[in-house]
Amino acid sequence: MEIKGKPLKGYGLILLANVTLSIVFLIAKDVQPRLGLYPFLFYWFLFGSVYFLVSMFTRKEMKTLTIPRRWLPLTALMGIFEVTATFLFFYTIRLMNPAVASFYENISIVMTVLLGIIFLKEHFTTLEAIGGFILLIGVVLMTYKSGKTVFIGFLLILLLSLLFSINTILIKVSLKDVHPIAFSAYRTFLLFLTTAVIVLFQGGLPVPSLATFLEIALGAFLGPFLGVLLLFTGLQYLEASKASLVRATNPLMVLIGSYLWLKQVPTTAQMIGGFITLVGIELLLWGKFKIEHKQP
Repeated sequence: MEIKGKPLKGYGLILLANVTLSIVFLIAKDVQPRLGLYPFLFYWFLFGSVYFLVSMFTRKEMKTLTIPRRWLPLTALMGIFEVTATFLFFYTIRLMNPAVASFYENISIVMTVLLGIIFLKEHFTTLEAIGGFILLIGVVLMTYKSGKTVFIGFLLILLLSLLFSINTILIKVSLKDVHPIAFSAYRTFLLFLTTAVIVLFQGGLPVPSLATFLEIALGAFLGPFLGVLLLFTGLQYLEASKASLVRATNPLMVLIGSYLWLKQVPTTAQMIGGFITLVGIELLLWGKFKIEHKQP
């Protein structure tokens, strides 16, 4: 629910969350080639787990962040989806230009809308259909003649978007009495345990340099910890539909960061296609926003 009189604060917090979450793409792309996928994820979620534990104990929110026993089986299933989708997400960033991956990631919004229409009987407008069609044109333009690697990355993002969207629908339907930050915290704990098991069976864990170590620590703080907190705090001052309109512009942050930090720029076709996908997703979200305001 939006707190009246403070929408600008909400917009500012969501934009700041965009900045912090975009750094996830950049640091993941920068560090993974030096360290490897699973060692990187081990250190990444180790730091994320420490940040969440410190926050939970200092704020005395342990009771707030508990999950009712009746939801544990469903939560376990969602955890499997979350681990699989997160691993695919980081692998995709390693595979392709992070800006292109970020443009593709907006597909998850479309997936969530479609699943909401199918399973939650949510309404659908002409504006949403036009937005979805425009987004599809942008995706085709980005993928066409971009090579096998980009096409594989696109398919992986389709799969991880489906898994993330299923979890979003499950939260809407079943888990309304669970604190939203609880999912972020326990998701991080589960991902750390999973990567710890993987690196244990791989037989060794490389020790990163001090610079790489600090880069991972900073990224894990700015992305999965601070970014999530800023996002949920912003939602206290802004309606979810308005926040989604701002969140969907995250690829622009990643694009700027990729150029300034990694010196990587998508091809002209990918750039044009990416901006077309942004137009499409904003139209789709605007149509959804209009529906919500027509409902009593």
